[in-house]
Amino acid sequence: MRSEFRAIELNAPAQARAQLTPSAALAAPAVDDTGPLTPRTSRDESFTAVVTAVRWATTAVALLLLSTGTRTRADAITGAGVLAYALWRTVRPIEISRGGAYAITATLVEMAVMLTAVILTGYWTSVFVLGLVTVVCVAGFAGGYAFSLPAAATSILAVAVPYHLTDATATVRFTSQWAGELMLVAIVTGFARGLTVTASAETSAFMDRLRQLSEANRLLLQLHHVTTTLPMSLDLNDTLESNAARLRDLFEPDVLVILLRDDGIWTVAKSSGTQLAGELATADLPQILADALADATPTLVTPLGGSNGQGLTDESRAGLYAPLWARQELVGLVALERRGVDGFAAPQPALLEAFVEQMAVSIDNARWFARIGTLAAGEERTRIARDLHDRVGQSLALVSFELDRAARNTPEEDVRRQLLDLRETVRSVVAELRETLSDLRTDISEEHDLNTALSKFLDRVARRALLEVTFSQKASRRLPIPVEREIWRIAQEAVTNAERHSGARSLVLAWTTGEQEAELRVTDDGKGMPPSSARRQDSYGILGMQERADAIGGSLTIVSTPDQGTEVRLWLRR
Repeated sequence: MRSEFRAIELNAPAQARAQLTPSAALAAPAVDDTGPLTPRTSRDESFTAVVTAVRWATTAVALLLLSTGTRTRADAITGAGVLAYALWRTVRPIEISRGGAYAITATLVEMAVMLTAVILTGYWTSVFVLGLVTVVCVAGFAGGYAFSLPAAATSILAVAVPYHLTDATATVRFTSQWAGELMLVAIVTGFARGLTVTASAETSAFMDRLRQLSEANRLLLQLHHVTTTLPMSLDLNDTLESNAARLRDLFEPDVLVILLRDDGIWTVAKSSGTQLAGELATADLPQILADALADATPTLVTPLGGSNGQGLTDESRAGLYAPLWARQELVGLVALERRGVDGFAAPQPALLEAFVEQMAVSIDNARWFARIGTLAAGEERTRIARDLHDRVGQSLALVSFELDRAARNTPEEDVRRQLLDLRETVRSVVAELRETLSDLRTDISEEHDLNTALSKFLDRVARRALLEVTFSQKASRRLPIPVEREIWRIAQEAVTNAERHSGARSLVLAWTTGEQEAELRVTDDGKGMPPSSARRQDSYGILGMQERADAIGGSLTIVSTPDQGTEVRLWLRR
């Protein structure tokens, strides 16, 4: 069984229509880039705090030095500009983790501002020279070693070259000193960026995993509750009722339909909120259900209507459909629909997929149990027939033989006549026993269809009961073997009742099958029966026929008129 589910949204872009497996949905939930724990946001916060601290530390030192000595008007203007830039960057910090062209531009702007301040106020002797540390920090956090080392080298050359023109002697000393410091800062910031990015990624992965585990735990709790309430009964009706109740509790649908599949025929086992025919061929399924089967996967369709297809009701706005697979066989289909605009929540398709796996197995188990019960009943009938033949039949045959021998050896005529009469009675009992054994041994199989079983049975009835028996059949197709088996037993009971109790002179059995329905009629012209007889709880023959009809989804009616006969009619849609 495939375990995918499909989500379709009208008016959504194609790339937004996700096809996910439940395991993928749990293992890789969507990451919210606006959240406080995403890599970008966490890195911005870490880098911004460090850069701001370095910026204000270097600015404070520069302003302190500027205030302690004799400075020119240009120094004061430059100090005001550096202070204003520091304030602006505090309010509008650089989004360092954006990378790409933005990171390059931000680094170049930072470098241009600080180099301008340094060159205008004395090169390596400028009070603002510490601001180059901020430039290297920005470059290192923005792009690691690939940014920080070139930024440090560029800053060193930009100051050293013009300074060499004014003071060649001091250039080597100051340049080597500041070059060493700036390169060290470049290496430290590049390394720090690597550590910070790694830590941020690990934190993000941990929080994602934590969210996944939380979601998985929530689903497991729901599935645990489902498992503990799964039907323990192997009765199909109990199983269906229990599963339908759990579906209502978990998904709160306005429309719920459970279809069961048997030999290509879909039977509506449970239905609420809509009306469907009792049995449907695959070609007659509503289009939305046929589409769900075509995908062979749990399907979420929202909104219903338009190009997505009409739901099972005109008011339905969201649908959730899941095929029932058990032991690699399609056994049914679940359809859930809601009329509200909210539809179904995102985790519910995965929850339904996990639920229907258990549901399909429980339904299949119940159906197999019913089949096993039918087979066991057939085996038991065969065993009883064999025992009756081997024990009772042979004993009666021996009694008949001894009665015949005693009659021949008895001189008294009256005793001989009584023994012969008793022998005939035993022979009639043996004949009736043989008929019963034939009926018990008769079963429906691939080789022995219902028409053949009915024809042979009615021939035996005609011979033993001296009834005028008519068998009319127009069977264009066979029904599933379990269904034909139940019909055979219903027909056998109806004919036997007519033979033994009706006093009829003629009996007609008609068996007809059409494309989607079948009908059995057993009619006699006997004395009929009182109206209350069909409703008596101790009428086990009639009760058994009704139970068999219910088991195959048929409708059994018995119409009887005193002195005019009885008709037993079984109708089913197949």
